[in-house]
Parts: sequence; C-alpha cells; structure tokens
Amino acid sequence: MNLSNDPMLPKLKEALEEIKSQNSETFYAWKILIKHYQSLQTLMVGDVGSEFSQYQNRDVLDHSYQIEIYTRHSDPMVMGSSSFTIDPLAELTEQIQKTYNNSLLVSNKPWDLPNKVNGEFEKVLTTDPMIGESIQAAHGKLLEDINKKIVTVTEVKANSAELFTNLKSVYFETSLGLSGQKQDSDIYFEAAVEKLPTPNTQEVLKYKKSISIEDADLASFIDEVVEETLSISDTVVPKTSDDSTILVDSEVISNLLNDVVHQLDASREYNKSPFMAKDDSILALKKATDSDQINITLDPTVPVMALSTPFTAEGMKPVKADIIKDDIVQTQMVGNRIGQYLGVKPNYIAGNMLVNRGDKTKTELIDSVDECIEIIAFSSLLINPNTLTWSSEIKLGKLFQNGKLVSMLKGGVVSGSIKENLSNFRFSNDEVKVNEVAGGFHAACGYVGPGHMLIKSGVKVVGE
Repeated sequence: MNLSNDPMLPKLKEALEEIKSQNSETFYAWKILIKHYQSLQTLMVGDVGSEFSQYQNRDVLDHSYQIEIYTRHSDPMVMGSSSFTIDPLAELTEQIQKTYNNSLLVSNKPWDLPNKVNGEFEKVLTTDPMIGESIQAAHGKLLEDINKKIVTVTEVKANSAELFTNLKSVYFETSLGLSGQKQDSDIYFEAAVEKLPTPNTQEVLKYKKSISIEDADLASFIDEVVEETLSISDTVVPKTSDDSTILVDSEVISNLLNDVVHQLDASREYNKSPFMAKDDSILALKKATDSDQINITLDPTVPVMALSTPFTAEGMKPVKADIIKDDIVQTQMVGNRIGQYLGVKPNYIAGNMLVNRGDKTKTELIDSVDECIEIIAFSSLLINPNTLTWSSEIKLGKLFQNGKLVSMLKGGVVSGSIKENLSNFRFSNDEVKVNEVAGGFHAACGYVGPGHMLIKSGVKVVGE
C-alpha cells in the first residue's frame, strides 16, 4: 500500500499551505503522518489434548491522518509545536487553524528542522514477509501452529488463548522536503493454563510478543508455559543472600542492557539526567579477571527487528555504530534537535542492540559455579533508568548446586546494580533475538545476542 497516493494527502497539504501563507511570520513548518493499521484478533477456549475453539474473530482496520505544526513566535523567539489527529469528514481549515493556535501556546528553545536527508534511505526489511504478503494467511498459519502443538499437551489444561497479528504502514512528509514510508508487523499471543487435576486455585498466564512468525516460535513458547505450570506447586522460597549468583535469559539481558544504552542518549545530558559520555566506563567495580566484557553495536538494518527502520523519528537516515567496546563508551547517540541544543554534530546513531557472545554453553555456565539461581521468570522486572539498579520477585526459578538441580524456587526478591553486575559476568555462546514492541508504558527494543548471562556480582536475594 503506497500511502503517498492517498487522496487525502494533497488536500491536507493545500489546507496547511493556506494557513501557512496567512501566518508567514510565525508558521515555520508542518509534518503529515498517514497511518494504516490492520489487526486480526482471535479469542479461544481450550481443553486437555484438543485444539482451541474460537469464540471470537475480529478484523480491526484503522486509517488515520495526523498533522504537526511548528511555529516560531514571541520575543525573544521560541518554538512551538502542536499535533492533531484530523477528522477527514470535518472541515480541514478549522482543524488546522486550531492546531496552529495551540502551537503558539508552546514555548521551546528554537531549533532548525532538517531540510536535507543525511543519506539515501536504505531498503530495510521491517515486516515479516508472510504477514506483509497476506496477513490473513499468516494469521491462519499461526493458528495452525498453535493447535498442532496444543493437541500434544496432556499434562495441563489450556483454558484460553488470544492471538493478535498486526500490520501497520506509516507515511510521513514535511514542508521542508522530507518524506518516507515503512511497514511494520508484530504478533501477540497469550495463553492461560492450569495444572491437572482440576479445579485449581492457580493459573499461569504468559504472553509472547514478536515481530515475525519465526521469531514467535509459538511451539517453544507453549513448552515454556507448560513447564512453568507444572512447577508452580513444587517450589520453595530462596534463602536470603547478600552475594548471589544468578543466571538470566535473553529477555532480562536485553532489558538490562537497553537501560545502559539509554544513558548514552545525548538527550539525557541536555535534560541533566544521569548519562554516560565517550570514554566513560560502564562499570562500578573493578573488573573480574575471568569476566566477559560488553561490546554493543546499534544496527537499524537487521531484517525484521523491532528497531529496524529506514528513517528516524526526525526523518533522517539512522546510522549503524559501535557504541560500547570492552566496557568503554565509544560515542553518544545524538539527534538533530539535541545536537543543536548541545552544540555538537548529530550522528543519528540508532538501531537494534548487537551484543557479543561468550564461549560457554548454558550448562557449562551453571557447572562453572558452586551455586546459582536460574531465573525462569520474574514477576515484574523494575529498572531505575537513573541509578541503573533493578529488582523483582522470582515468579519461577531453579536452584543449582555443583551443576545439579536442587529445587524449584518461587518468591523472594532479587535486586542488583547493572554497573556492578557487568563487573563480573559470563555470556553463553548461543545467539537469540528478542523484540519488544513499543507499548503505552515502554519503548521498543531489539536485541541480538547471547541467550543467557551468568551474573556473579552485585546481586542480592531476600527470602527465607
């Protein structure tokens, strides 16, 4: 779908230019966003050893138009901006005039919007090819994969499940000559499962977000749900310890490192929030001699990843770069606006995290220490973006001693400091992908790196 051919686009441009000509001294620039969104949604109920029964199917379509108006006004000069979602059935001039008036109420430090792209946009594969070709066929395949797996599950009862397959196209254009279009796909699947025999007082509800069908790997995800469900009644609370060793998976690694990367964003320096700059160490303690090091590259071109894109939010070409090498910051990420505020040249570095792998398998990592707790699932991992400290309750874990499984764990609070954690850790030698789709309370995150991380410093457990 080529949104640049939308019949509403020339009407919007004409109406915006009319208001601009009437207010030429203060109307600086405009931006148009056209979004087309489709979501296939299936709600299901299940039973033991049988396929899910569908009780509701929805095909959600949304096509929207959004404008943003930038003004330069007052003395001394300030910059205002205001955005508005256009009702295509209502009178355009009135809506645009209202947006323009609102922008005059905003007073930001002025900056120049980009009027020239820093390079030709690359052709980046941002959509699962099957979803992009036919969202209906892709949704059907996912349902088929789910049912093929769930009929083999006889140890638990699958009570219900939901599957959402989403496809979104976005086109932008500015009055300064920038324009571009991209398409994104994502998948959401959740399942509610309980242990046999029924009835029970406990139910496990887990969800999986992904960008592609391959990335979703829903059969493996169902195995994870079953494992957690079978373990919930055979657990103990971990012992209290001020110096614990834990093993975490790729989802936790991506969350921890993502907050480290955010401290390299130059906007934090401008906003006077804690930040890291070139040549800073990401460590808080002396590095252990047998610890791995951190190397992170941001890459916006990895096929079908959450942060793969041909252009940034400012309409510029994103740049691939090494941002951390051997635990040392190589550069900050600087955009157009913040670069002008700080008086530094923008570099437009952005993209998915590519993280170095280790040289041991997951089993070898567990065997390398006298005792460790493998975190299968946290209840809710909370990370302080300023202090880079974190905490969570153990939803499910495993206690290993000398490489042998001793008990399943549930409860107790684990906490740590990322900068201390990175002083003594080991990565596994496998490579996995993690994609976190942007939501109302979190930004998108793309990660390619080791599947597990053995953290040997900076971790405390409060339990029995």
